[in-house]
Amino acid sequence: MDDSGTLWTAIGSIGTALALIGVVWQAMLTRQALEVSRLTAIDAIRTRLDSEAPKVTLRLETPVWPPLAWTPMGMPVAPWPNGQEWSFPRDRDHHRIVFQQVLELKNLSDQRVQVRCVGDLVVADDDRRPRAAGVIVLEPGENSEKVYLQRDFTIGELAENCTAEQAGHELPHRVSGTVTVEDDRDNGNTDRWDLLLTGCPVHSDPERDGVWRVAPHHLTEGSGLRTLQYELVPARQRTHWLSRAQNRKLPEPGQP
Repeated sequence: MDDSGTLWTAIGSIGTALALIGVVWQAMLTRQALEVSRLTAIDAIRTRLDSEAPKVTLRLETPVWPPLAWTPMGMPVAPWPNGQEWSFPRDRDHHRIVFQQVLELKNLSDQRVQVRCVGDLVVADDDRRPRAAGVIVLEPGENSEKVYLQRDFTIGELAENCTAEQAGHELPHRVSGTVTVEDDRDNGNTDRWDLLLTGCPVHSDPERDGVWRVAPHHLTEGSGLRTLQYELVPARQRTHWLSRAQNRKLPEPGQP
């Protein structure tokens, strides 16, 4: 093949390669445009669902301090007295402390909502005995009755919390619950709050072996409430539904 033939062959190959690059580039642009359109549509759906979501607020009161003493008669009402002490092993498993936070729910929307409480969430019955909070229906503008995030532990279990904290480990004994709020639409929202209350309300006496006491007031850190881990306004997690019946959720930002 003469030089002119070789030249035209080379030019043809380059042209083919450029055409292929053009096709690939156009496909990439098309995919990017489709992805932008998809994300724009998802954002529009999320904005609409947020605007239509029930306006329910959840807030927890500060935990009771001094810590409450468990009673078989019903909901605890009396704290352990200041200076209360327990001797191990005698008192390790025979006395109990109640962790308690009061939960307040408000339905600020103009629609009825269903609140589902699971875990260590209770209400007081007519005899002041705790029962599972279960499902609560809130009418528009209605506040819930008092719901308690509540559980009791032996002094020995709380001593284990103290030991775990000193070792830098997760505290093994904790009060936890989950609150979910739903409207009644298939294409709607579910709001969820995860609640946690734990801590080390009893401390060992450094001068007397085997003696534990309610955490005393600290000169700079204040009351024994500092020994508890809790939140007053826990973070809300919202799920947007394309269809509850079909279990189809709207993708979160960043999800494919």
